[in-house]
Amino acid sequence: CTSRTASEQEEAAGIVDRSFLTHERWNDGRAEIAFYDVQRAQNAYGEQDSLQFTVGTYLVKHGFNPEKLTKATTQEETRTPSFKYALFYEFASGSYQYKRNYVVNRRQATLQPLKASFTSFDWCSNQYRELAFPQDAEPFWLKRSDDYGNARRTFEGRRNTFTSSQLPLLVRALDFQGTDTRQFWVVTQEGAFVRAEATRAGRDTLRLSTGATPAERIAVRYDAPAPSMIAGETGQAETYWRGAGPWRLLLRVESDGYEMQLREHLRSPYWQENVYDRLRRISERP
Repeated sequence: CTSRTASEQEEAAGIVDRSFLTHERWNDGRAEIAFYDVQRAQNAYGEQDSLQFTVGTYLVKHGFNPEKLTKATTQEETRTPSFKYALFYEFASGSYQYKRNYVVNRRQATLQPLKASFTSFDWCSNQYRELAFPQDAEPFWLKRSDDYGNARRTFEGRRNTFTSSQLPLLVRALDFQGTDTRQFWVVTQEGAFVRAEATRAGRDTLRLSTGATPAERIAVRYDAPAPSMIAGETGQAETYWRGAGPWRLLLRVESDGYEMQLREHLRSPYWQENVYDRLRRISERP
């Protein structure tokens, strides 16, 4: 069996900025909600086709139970401070309509994954996939689908491993003090690994819907095509821009097959209010 030892967590913490991840700003009782415009060069079948759609995301701190692999809902449960991140969107391709939703929970201070899930709807099938990282057992992946088969397998854990759904926050949290590069692994939905290297590549000013925005550019290279939440696969390179301010907000992502740019963001207790009443640039839900 493989469990997360203190040394493994310390190694993971070595590539991320703990002061950013554990700052008091995350304890304000609100979620960070952001919407992005996406342009994608291929349809769901890998054919050349220009697609445009809106992506919604939220990031919130909460308590997660690593034993039950679900949100802690009582004070008596084991509660691990965690970040929950969701990314969701819908697009059409021919007769087909696709709805996709990614959710990931990871430890707050190190971003070590706890559980990542993916749900997809199309005309053929519902689909559910999961990557789980139990405390005292081997990690496993799970697939359930009407048309695409069912499976469950364990796989061997590796240090500095992250799911594709973790990359937006991982890039924001990478610590480049004393170095311009960081190495890590991306785990696929079938428990395979792709080596990745992130490089601090410079500073730019982006022209966003909110105006000129200073940004830090981070180039990520992969040894092989890696899973992408937006395009299926990344190719072997992606470029991220994170804000130069203290929040390091994800501003833009580019790869060969797609680009994604921030349109609007805010902080909100979305479980207590209708966030769409406060949005100025988003008129339709993703």
